[in-house]
Amino acid sequence: MRRAIASAALVIAAMGLGRLINDHVPLSDVADQPFVHAGTVGETVRLDQVEVTVTGIHVTPTVMGNPASASGGRWLVVDTELVATRQPTTVAGLFLVDAQDRRWIASTRGSECVQNANLATGVRHYASVCFDVPRRALEGARLMVTRGAWDSHESEFRRDDLAQIDLGIDRSEVDGLWAQTDPVDVKESGPVPPEEARR
Repeated sequence: MRRAIASAALVIAAMGLGRLINDHVPLSDVADQPFVHAGTVGETVRLDQVEVTVTGIHVTPTVMGNPASASGGRWLVVDTELVATRQPTTVAGLFLVDAQDRRWIASTRGSECVQNANLATGVRHYASVCFDVPRRALEGARLMVTRGAWDSHESEFRRDDLAQIDLGIDRSEVDGLWAQTDPVDVKESGPVPPEEARR
């Protein structure tokens, strides 16, 4: 009899603990969220299998290539350095988020602009990501880098590492950046840094 009472008490206690967890821990939110690692331009963000560094940003109405490509608003060109640290890795998610959390996808209208990168282990890979954006997207812009591609449900990178890199564009800088007219020569992604490839 005592054993039955003890078992019943344990079951009731376990049910109470389960209810407490359900009431106070937001499991549905936590289970689907990526693990965000924040950084800034020039700072290396270390993810589980990839290191990401934004090495430069450029704003221009035209990206050069074969052929050259004009933007609808302005091109925001983000130069990146990517290194797979543990095994060959594909980075399929490169997108932009502005200060209002609107998302902008990478464009391939510039012939050498990338939407993803295939990385060999330990080899530095340089790639320029181009976003055709309106003026309002420049302020507070952040580059997001994930192994999984972005989709409307974020299902490709939930519970995975995500780099969020602040591009350092303040409101006071937007007008000056928007007024720039010099074209940017985007070079093919690979082992040569963009600043060297553009010489």
